[in-house]
Amino acid sequence: MGDTTTIAVPFHSCVGGEVDLTWGQANMWRAVERFGGAAERFNLPRWRLLSRPVPLARAVKAIRVLVERRQVLRTRFVTGADGPRQQVATDGTHRVTVVPVPRSQARRIAVRTTAELATGRIDLARDWPVRFCLLVERHAVVGVAFVASHVALDGWATDRLLADLLHCLDGRHRLRPERYGPIEHARHEAVGIRSSTRAYLEKCLRSVRPSVFATLVGEADLPRFHAHTLRSTTIVSAARTIADRCGTSTAAVFLAATAAALAASCADRQVPIKIITSNRFTPRYRSLAAAMAQDALAVVPLGDTDFDETVRLAYRSATIACCHSRYPPDEFDRLRARIEAAADTTFDLSAYFNDARTMQPDGRAVEPPLPRGRSAETGGVLTRLDGLDDNDMRFYLRITSAGTAYDLLLVTDSHLFSATGSARLLRGIERLLLAAATGPVPDARMAALTGATPL
Repeated sequence: MGDTTTIAVPFHSCVGGEVDLTWGQANMWRAVERFGGAAERFNLPRWRLLSRPVPLARAVKAIRVLVERRQVLRTRFVTGADGPRQQVATDGTHRVTVVPVPRSQARRIAVRTTAELATGRIDLARDWPVRFCLLVERHAVVGVAFVASHVALDGWATDRLLADLLHCLDGRHRLRPERYGPIEHARHEAVGIRSSTRAYLEKCLRSVRPSVFATLVGEADLPRFHAHTLRSTTIVSAARTIADRCGTSTAAVFLAATAAALAASCADRQVPIKIITSNRFTPRYRSLAAAMAQDALAVVPLGDTDFDETVRLAYRSATIACCHSRYPPDEFDRLRARIEAAADTTFDLSAYFNDARTMQPDGRAVEPPLPRGRSAETGGVLTRLDGLDDNDMRFYLRITSAGTAYDLLLVTDSHLFSATGSARLLRGIERLLLAAATGPVPDARMAALTGATPL
């Protein structure tokens, strides 16, 4: 970033200490360590242009106040003999990047600057887990940007951090004291996994086929993983129509369509899917600035009658799974290894579902506005993205909101799906939703609508 400077922002006399990682942080720590230098994909970027300029001195004070209130902003993550730990500092200094910007180019420079901030893995043992940047025109801040490490924060907490920063920039420097931070949460989790959660996870593992996907044979071409997005306005109203009719959420509708496509591919009547869940069930958890997201293991069955039944079953499966989505990752590994050893087999649990839409404070997804007038019957816009050389998910579907549309991202393993087959699967999920919006789709038609062929 040319012509940039840095400003030292010291903090003093804060709450500090050393504790284990939260279970959510431990979950992401393992992913980041696995990918090494490529782990910059886990950086979480945020930026925002301000409605009116703010004096630079006020912006610096706002960052200081935020750092002093939030433990995670004063934390380093280190590896010891007993595994990773987090050390929350009482004193220290953040170095904030300052980028000069003409107001007319603020948006373009904000996008570029945030992308540059997100480049490269954050060294969590030496650096703070958030990189701050101020966009300045004539000593006044016109925009802010930062990038957070996914080990320290998840998407929910990162959005909250941005809201807190904007609150401080508005001149209201009095943030509520952080009564429940990572230190308190890590101590709360020290009691270990609930017996009901352990029993649920064991039941799931014993109920699925040992290998949902085909065993890998030989070397794959690079990039090994295909990636496609489908931007569709028609499925916004379709998903809501189905959810209203079935008395469920739109997330359950998308999960059911994903399970139908996956089950048809695997020639099975139920499939294990890891649902990425925020674990923000209570006001205390929603206030926590730390990584809480983990994988809820769900076994989603197909209905015997129609797609509506599958939607209701998906809703039930996901609800129960999310109630048991908080557990120490090492505990799950030990449980899985014990069951695999007893059965002399291995499980493939690499199918993932992620409802990554913006959430309400109570955890409900923010729905895009319904299109005005009659929805177009034409399909959405399908785009092939750059593939990935490495990924720990062999099937991954993510939903995000994009104005009045939904973006569906599908990443698939080329050992399982061709690029054409992966694109056809996305189109098939859209086709199934549009058909189900007009009335119940019989079970016998679901596989054909998804366009899936047995692997």
